[in-house]
Amino acid sequence: MHNSKKSILCITHSQDTFPVEWVIEHLNSAGIEGIRLNSDQFPLHVQIGGSIRQSNFNSENVFVQSDVDRIISTKDWLIDESNIGAIWHRKNLVSDLSSALEGEILAQATRESESIKCALLYSLGDVFWLDHPNIQMASENKWLQLKLAKKAGLDIPATLFTNIPNQVKEFYKQCDGDIVAKMHTALTVSMGKPPAFVYTSKVTEEHLKDLSSLRFSPMIFQKRVKKKTELRIAYIDGHLFPAQVNLSSEDDKELLDWRKAPPTTSNWKHVDIPEDLIRKLRIFMASMNLKFGAIDIILDIENKYHFLEVNPAGEWGMLEAELGLPISEHIAQTLIKYSN
Repeated sequence: MHNSKKSILCITHSQDTFPVEWVIEHLNSAGIEGIRLNSDQFPLHVQIGGSIRQSNFNSENVFVQSDVDRIISTKDWLIDESNIGAIWHRKNLVSDLSSALEGEILAQATRESESIKCALLYSLGDVFWLDHPNIQMASENKWLQLKLAKKAGLDIPATLFTNIPNQVKEFYKQCDGDIVAKMHTALTVSMGKPPAFVYTSKVTEEHLKDLSSLRFSPMIFQKRVKKKTELRIAYIDGHLFPAQVNLSSEDDKELLDWRKAPPTTSNWKHVDIPEDLIRKLRIFMASMNLKFGAIDIILDIENKYHFLEVNPAGEWGMLEAELGLPISEHIAQTLIKYSN
């Protein structure tokens, strides 16, 4: 393993919790400085500056020195890009500037701050990213996910993306009236707050009577998989850490989306998955150009695994907290391994 002494930048936001600190602790234990950058604290509490000057060439007109420099600082620390060995992009959050500005100026400053922040940070291209935001954004395409999952040999539910009501009605018939609906994106994205999401929901005959709003907002429809259980698998650079959701209530076991269950009635337990599934998931993740992801899988009543989706910045802290899975350690090791 390459033991770089350059710092590793961990991009997240101020509302993020213990998983970030776990990774930083592992980095520090390995003699590597882990620096937490809360993206939502720029520009009020974080400063980012970048400069580009005329490049230097020798007498033979050969390029000898780059005059591009970026500096990131807070009241507690300062780092320039030459001292960054790798970047872990966990979360980005738009800043809430309403405490300092209002009206048109607030809207403009928010847009400009987010644009400049992303321009300066995301163009740090000479270092390893886990994963680069551009790759993460491209990987959020659920149509592409399902297409590449199927190509990798994974089983997927029958799926329809549409804003055409008649297609939904026909799909409903084809699936014997047993389909679910979900959204492709988060429900809301607000300044200073993580995005909200909509749970997977069952489609009924009553819903089919009025699909007029579908023309304004397309949705994803899938044949419901008769599930035995659901799995969340943390994937880091070829290593897979699977866990099975354990719902204690019989009512909760019938939920289409385990996230609906109260924390007091749900927990996680260790589970082994077949080597064939591991192999296919590795092929899939490589095709998505992702070195990290939180993968959701359904195991049906016939013990068949169905790929649902991968979240390129998905949560895994509950798996490590409850089961002791060494996910944060592997994230730290991966960052050190590929660090400049």
